[in-house]
Amino acid sequence: MRASERAPGDRGLSRRRLLEGLIAAGAVTVVAAGAPVAPLLRPAFAAGRYAFPQGLASADPAPDGVVLWTRVEGPGDGPGVGDVPLTLQVAETPDFARVVVERTVTAPAAFDRTVRAVVTGLKPDTVYHYRFLAPDGTTPEFTGRTRTAPAPDADRTVRLAFVSCQSYEDGYYGAYRRLMALDRETPVDFVLHLGDQIYETAGYGKVRSTLPLPSGGRKIRPNAETSPVQADSLEDFRHIYRAYLSDRDYREARALFPFVSIWDDHEFSNDSWQSVATYTPEGRSAAALKVAANQAWFEYIPARLDADFRPATVGDGAATTAPTRADGLADDPDNLKALATLTVWRGLRFGRHVDLILTDTRSYRTDHAVPDDLARALSGTQTYLLPQAVVKLLDAGRAANGGNPPPTLTLGDKQVPNPRKDSPPGTLLGPEQKRWLKDRLKGSTATWKIWANSVPLLPMRLDLHKVDPKAALTVLTADAWDGYQHERNELAGFIADEGIANVVSLSGDHHQHMAGLVHADHDAAEPVAVAAEFSVTGISSSPVFRGFVNALKPDSPLRPLVTFDGAALGLPAGTAVENLNLTFLGGALAAATAAKTGSLAEAEKVRDAAHNGHLRYSDTNANGFGLITVGADGAVAELVTTAPALRDYGPEGAPIIRRARFRLACWAKGGRPVLPPPEFEGEKPFPFV
Repeated sequence: MRASERAPGDRGLSRRRLLEGLIAAGAVTVVAAGAPVAPLLRPAFAAGRYAFPQGLASADPAPDGVVLWTRVEGPGDGPGVGDVPLTLQVAETPDFARVVVERTVTAPAAFDRTVRAVVTGLKPDTVYHYRFLAPDGTTPEFTGRTRTAPAPDADRTVRLAFVSCQSYEDGYYGAYRRLMALDRETPVDFVLHLGDQIYETAGYGKVRSTLPLPSGGRKIRPNAETSPVQADSLEDFRHIYRAYLSDRDYREARALFPFVSIWDDHEFSNDSWQSVATYTPEGRSAAALKVAANQAWFEYIPARLDADFRPATVGDGAATTAPTRADGLADDPDNLKALATLTVWRGLRFGRHVDLILTDTRSYRTDHAVPDDLARALSGTQTYLLPQAVVKLLDAGRAANGGNPPPTLTLGDKQVPNPRKDSPPGTLLGPEQKRWLKDRLKGSTATWKIWANSVPLLPMRLDLHKVDPKAALTVLTADAWDGYQHERNELAGFIADEGIANVVSLSGDHHQHMAGLVHADHDAAEPVAVAAEFSVTGISSSPVFRGFVNALKPDSPLRPLVTFDGAALGLPAGTAVENLNLTFLGGALAAATAAKTGSLAEAEKVRDAAHNGHLRYSDTNANGFGLITVGADGAVAELVTTAPALRDYGPEGAPIIRRARFRLACWAKGGRPVLPPPEFEGEKPFPFV
């Protein structure tokens, strides 16, 4: 982001200091465009000694430039052992007849011979083509295409795709291939990746495998004879990125579109907070692994950051038990040094209508509200299906009940101490990032404020007590904003109080499509909508519906709330009805009635309009991506469901099953968003049929 575009209160270095720091570090090269020049003539080689196995990519377009990336490999006994000089060319035409940049850049061995070149001096809102040439003339298999951002005063619509969750082992990337086909019909300005661009685990082996890891990996189930493993070193993370980029569809998408990326948990460790990994019940500090994960992300995911990766030598400290500072960070030197190695929250501007605000919901969050041992006693898991009332109370800490938190909690017929009665409320963003977010939202002059959120703001609750008196209203997962309700209410209340209009959150993580309205307080008697959210399913990761089906035995009393045989609806016997959608959209009683009677009409009679009343859409059995087009007159969002990622669909990509389209009108300062039901193209999901 240019210094002149920063909102009031924006942190960061000045542009000059930033560029000086990056150049000095040797990690980023800055080159400026000039008048068109003829490309250099190079001798022909019978066979190249160099290779670009991970292709090339562009990122974070600005009106005057873009970040360009590649990785090169050289011969083991030749000049490729150390740093590799490359020639970067940027042209106005795909045949490179009009080259505007030709410079030598260096792929340093210290950063796995990856290049991040910040190219400046380009024209706004312009398509450019780029390539890298190795010393022997070898180039990547694809020619790169990118596009600069519109000028800040440009009055034009912006169309972006948003994606999330692409487990290599779960499936193929045919959704990217389908997105590329749609781009030929209506061009996409850029792809917003909301996190889980890799998964740190290997060995689940449902479709493909990233085994073996260079270190052998760390067992996820330590006491088992055989177990999936998680990355345990920098080389492990590098290996995983290379494996993911062995997929041609992913490589070609990165060559075709500028990507704008944030991370979620799997770029480091599942359900992580700060530098704490949570695969073991008690969690463990993994500061050294966090440093490795950050470095690998910096190497393989190009981005326009305020500062380069800052190496740090750390051990694995005591972040799980160390006292927390006023900002919520565990006061352990190794934890603090690990978090300081890379900062990824930032903002980008696209013309008059889009201010893209990217946040980091992992590095500065406090621990989950419900301690692991208590969570396991309540639900058998660390974050899933926990009682809403308990999560809300513990998240609020000493602010609960108007500043009078109860000393004990009632759990059945037992009283247990309140472990957070003296703790401050939880935070997902940390105070510094939260201040920046508020300043950016308040100070933005763009028509639309697009908030890139790795985890959903929308509550996803299950009213199991409606079918089982012993149960309670539960949150799907306390790892998302539903586990940090106090801060969600603070931010939503800020948007309402300041009268900030046209805020849209784009999120991922949940392996399902969903859409709805964000309220200032979702538990208020009369909730007030302040923003809209569109949450995208995974490119390839297993949908949440499939996860529930696999986890529940056929005779489980919960199974009818997830699925039942479609023969009851006149569908072919054996068809699995996605009743989990109705459980979210209409409540457990409506879903149980549909499963028992096979009648949507009967289910509608007991549907609870207030249950998850903020939701307009839920498609829990989906792979795919999202599209949103925004302009002066409104926004149109599409949640595109493609065929399951369990097979490779070939050169056309995964077929489209449905497109759910949402039309969102602009609202004025002090007004409220209105989100009508979706319009469908293709096969409607249950219960919309």
